[in-house]
Amino acid sequence: MRFVLTLRPLTDCQQLIFNYQYPFMSWVYSRLNEADQQYAEFLHQRGYQVRRSLKNFKHFTFSNFQITRLAQPIKSGDSYMKLSVEPIKVLVSFFIDKAAEDFIVGLFRNQTVSIYDNTYRASFNIERIESLPNEDFSSERVTFQTLSPIVVARKKADGKDNYLSPEDPDFAAYFAYNLLEKYSSVHPDAMKVDVETAARLVKFRLLKKDKLKSRLLTIKQDKASETKVRAFTNFSFEVLAPADVLEVGFLGGFGKHSANGLGCCEVIVS
Repeated sequence: MRFVLTLRPLTDCQQLIFNYQYPFMSWVYSRLNEADQQYAEFLHQRGYQVRRSLKNFKHFTFSNFQITRLAQPIKSGDSYMKLSVEPIKVLVSFFIDKAAEDFIVGLFRNQTVSIYDNTYRASFNIERIESLPNEDFSSERVTFQTLSPIVVARKKADGKDNYLSPEDPDFAAYFAYNLLEKYSSVHPDAMKVDVETAARLVKFRLLKKDKLKSRLLTIKQDKASETKVRAFTNFSFEVLAPADVLEVGFLGGFGKHSANGLGCCEVIVS
């Protein structure tokens, strides 16, 4: 399920931190926790487990905030942006049982969102919730455009991640491998594959890349587990894969760290 939240700033000139993704994710989990603690703990602590692996996925993502107008321009050295009272939109996406969709949407109605760090805070009323129609992946060859950065990585010999650009020759294989691992976490009987096999089963092709950008992002900022990741955005790509595999990536996010607002995409119709 996917829906768009319209967020209305409570006052003019509030200060929204650039790294708003983690606080927004934490707020979403807090709403889930208030309504259904068992489900929230499942997502936060365990997620959907890959068979015979320590890996798990939340199958949740959201887009960049769509900000139409700021109260004042961003200056060099700023760590926040001053908001006008114009509404902000954000697309939220869950791979979830259809029976739970109304429950999830209900959690966001008539709520106030606060996004803050040790210095700055911005608060919003949720003014509107717009549910989006389901996409048809029956053609199994679909073009996507990024709505938030995507993280794809290859493990180095020391176990650390080597973050890949979509222009890297290995990007397609590791994109496919991550997607099929996510698929196997919700379909336990699915075949376990290695990177080479994944690249044969899921075909990735980079399309429009003239505005491709790299961003260094902080995950879990100010936490003991804080880490920095390299993500890429502003590009379109084509994926050829079975419909149910495409659906997992589309709804739950493509690539790593999706629950932090990464890997959110929209379908581009030719």
